[in-house]
Amino acid sequence: MQCTRSAVVLGKVTLRVHCILMAALLVFVSCLRAEPSDPVFLTADGQEVTGWMMGTSRLYPSSVAELPKPPAGYKPVHISHYGRHGSRYLVNPEQYAFVYSVLEKAAAAGMLTPEGERVWRDYVAMYPGFQMHEGELTPLGAAQQREIARRMVERYPSLFRRGALVEANSTSFERTMLSMLNFTGELQALRPGLFVYADASRSYQGRINQHMLENPRATEYDILWKKGTGLWRPAFDEYVAGLIDPEPFCRRLFSDYGWLSGVCDPLGFERDFFDVAMNMPSCGFGDELIRAFTFDEMTLLGRLDNYSFYVAKSRWPGYDRRACYLSESVLGDILEKVPQDLMTGVTVRLRFGHDGCMMALFAMLRLDGWNAEIDDLSRAWEVWDVSRIPMASNLQLVLFRGRRGDLIFVPLLNEEPLKMPLEDLGGGYYRWDDFVSYSAPILSEAREALSEG
Repeated sequence: MQCTRSAVVLGKVTLRVHCILMAALLVFVSCLRAEPSDPVFLTADGQEVTGWMMGTSRLYPSSVAELPKPPAGYKPVHISHYGRHGSRYLVNPEQYAFVYSVLEKAAAAGMLTPEGERVWRDYVAMYPGFQMHEGELTPLGAAQQREIARRMVERYPSLFRRGALVEANSTSFERTMLSMLNFTGELQALRPGLFVYADASRSYQGRINQHMLENPRATEYDILWKKGTGLWRPAFDEYVAGLIDPEPFCRRLFSDYGWLSGVCDPLGFERDFFDVAMNMPSCGFGDELIRAFTFDEMTLLGRLDNYSFYVAKSRWPGYDRRACYLSESVLGDILEKVPQDLMTGVTVRLRFGHDGCMMALFAMLRLDGWNAEIDDLSRAWEVWDVSRIPMASNLQLVLFRGRRGDLIFVPLLNEEPLKMPLEDLGGGYYRWDDFVSYSAPILSEAREALSEG
């Protein structure tokens, strides 16, 4: 890995020191390299698990479709990117431990069914690998970022010529910083002559993670809204209790439901078990735990993330649309940096953040599938599909300049064309000026609403 100018600072650590430390980590991660794959997962009743059921735990696709060619005479000049971190371990380590403790107690008490014993054996074998890794990038997550970087270079080689400048920013979470590291490390491995600047300073956090207090327009109320103390949580808990009957699932694993009820809340156990099961593929495992659920159970459980993300990130009127309006920081950064980068010679600008930040941005832009405004939250799963933001999901706005100096762009979600509410020039290409004009009143609306709040 080649370091570039040491004057760039990562918080209080110079980029030179940062590169040395990160290069060592790259070697470690590369030793654990796990290739992305599209495995087939089966439920307890032998049906195939859909990507929708996996939600934001869905794995990034291992291959993407070829892109339509730009109109004649247009050459790529810039990429403005926002990417979610790659596959990670669960953020809350208590979920791993809670599932383990309940199964352990049941095994000791002889309360496991044959299926429960199978699950327990599998989980015992996997469990040590999760400890002390909560929220961290997995080896698969590192590989996802490297593959995306490789395809970016293959698609737009002229943007990565010797001496080209790439700027990258990350939120201050380890999983996003390591995502940035693996992405930029792959770029420099493929194109050693690149200049790469990387930064994860708190001074930039509020621009790429709008739902934090580093964003000057975010309030304490906004921060609480997305957490367990959000005012919407009681209604959500009531919805979950009315939707999910944990007894059939739990009886599949435990021989005495009454005994289990005395040990824990069965509904809480099923929900945590589901989260752990959905996380297994990101950790390099298969459907060992997923196979404990029936297709119908997974269908109902899959609704929950769509509800919670819809409330916390969408245009839901019950929150005065603040969840998506806060994305003016991300959109504003994109619109501000593109002309600057074109003037200063930055060919690629990378941002590494989080799934909810992308959903909120798409909702603010009123993109198809993200623009619903409904009052009945029990229908959120019908209008909101969070599985479209899988692990390592990314938005790429690829700009092209024509012979007359005009700019067009192709927006890519997960490296495939993303439909915009603009005049399509063919093949998913749009005029950049149209996007700027479309975005201007949206930014004004959002900033005005947030100033009133």
